[in-house]
Amino acid sequence: MRIARVFPTRTAQSPDDEDAYFGPPGLFTPEYDEVHVSVSFTWDIERADQLAREWQRISRIVRIDGPAISGEPGGEFVPGMYLRKGVTITSRGCPNRCAFCAVRSPVKELVIKPGHIVQDNNLLACSDKHVDAVFEMLKREHGVRFQGGLEASRVTERVVDLLRSISVNEIWLAFDDESRRKSLVAATDRLRRHFNREILRCFVLVGFKDDTFDAAEERCREAFSLGTLPFAMLFRAEDGSYPKPEREWRDFQRIWTRPAIMKSRMRSDNE
Repeated sequence: MRIARVFPTRTAQSPDDEDAYFGPPGLFTPEYDEVHVSVSFTWDIERADQLAREWQRISRIVRIDGPAISGEPGGEFVPGMYLRKGVTITSRGCPNRCAFCAVRSPVKELVIKPGHIVQDNNLLACSDKHVDAVFEMLKREHGVRFQGGLEASRVTERVVDLLRSISVNEIWLAFDDESRRKSLVAATDRLRRHFNREILRCFVLVGFKDDTFDAAEERCREAFSLGTLPFAMLFRAEDGSYPKPEREWRDFQRIWTRPAIMKSRMRSDNE
């Protein structure tokens, strides 16, 4: 069966094979047995409905699904189907229910599929048995990236030993608000004994609720001072809107996602 996968938005994790599309079918698009319109973000639902109608001339069976439609995190992970090759998801859900996060489902451990980019919402919330099995799989991979992030409060010495047992390129933590500061300090203290700033990365949530530019910059600077490379993640509401003033927040994000600029700023502070 030949299936076209259609995505309203292209991201760094989107598949790039010949059966992945990011818009309406073209004049010479081949026929497909089924068309799957995959929707990850609620703000893309209207666009997904439009694409589904346009793709009906290619296939009689057009399905619209994904986390934004079902409200569920999804079933078993199929490598290369809705995310590009190399990405793996070994669990769904997260127990934390943070106010700024759309993930509301309990943790479900999946059958482990190979991949060097781990995109779990909260891998370390899984059982020790599952985490150990994931790292056994990762020992066969090169340049492992934990782009789904590792929860700082769960980074124990045991986790550090597991990370040291594999070929790792990126370890992502998060600094979402002031309540995470203590956990981030403890995690980076353990990790930076063995990993440098090029490996240790940190998502810094900015623009959520009552956030200010000064407070957001302070978090970014602190994440840098703790030995990580910060990456400002601009909050986006379920309707797709960004915090106001949007242009200024986007400019702020651009600064704190460019390593050369942030390193220059931090050097200037120390001179």
